[in-house]
Amino acid sequence: MKMDNLKLEVEPRQETGTKAARRLRREGKVPGVVYGIQDSSPVTVNPSELEKIFSSGAGTNAIIQLDVAGQEKAVRPVIVKELQRDAMSDLIVHADFLEIRMDEKIRVSVPLILEGESPGVKLGGVLSTLLRELEIECLPNAIPSEIMVDISAVEIGDVIHVRDLTLPGDVGLITEADDPIFTVITPVEEEEETPEEGEEGEDAEGAAPEGAEGAEAAAAPEDGEKSGD
Repeated sequence: MKMDNLKLEVEPRQETGTKAARRLRREGKVPGVVYGIQDSSPVTVNPSELEKIFSSGAGTNAIIQLDVAGQEKAVRPVIVKELQRDAMSDLIVHADFLEIRMDEKIRVSVPLILEGESPGVKLGGVLSTLLRELEIECLPNAIPSEIMVDISAVEIGDVIHVRDLTLPGDVGLITEADDPIFTVITPVEEEEETPEEGEEGEDAEGAAPEGAEGAEAAAAPEDGEKSGD
């Protein structure tokens, strides 16, 4: 599926609420909302058709030509504003769309993808990821599906910040430039546990020291022996 031919047909939705949403899901459909430029409207979405768009290689910020059945404005360019999935099955249960103007900049979050192999990791360092998405601003047609971060020269102790990235000239940065993206840290070695003083041997449990039992027996008077006789 070509990126310029991402089309999704939806239907206007009259009923709203939890019961109506459950009924739609039983029918294999899910509720959605189109947040328009001037107004918003509830719609019914076929989740399998939406999944086809994502499986085609289009990112979450792909521009979709939304066709709302029965509306005069046949096709509306939108992006997915929010997608809710079931925690157990990962199936789509609700979809929100945001109508856009192709000649106006919008703010979106784009995933950061690490590429290459860090020499610091090869030496035993641990890669700690601190930022997974970058917030940017640009025209809809200029939205990158992802932003690559080269880690092939990152040593132990290095920190890569947002300012270290190279962005296309038509993409503006919203995320703070000083925000760290990731670092390679030295692994923390676990110290061997050493027994505390008094833990070894039976003495630590309050047992009588070796020979004490015999000494007590010798000090005790024998049967029939009276003290002071």
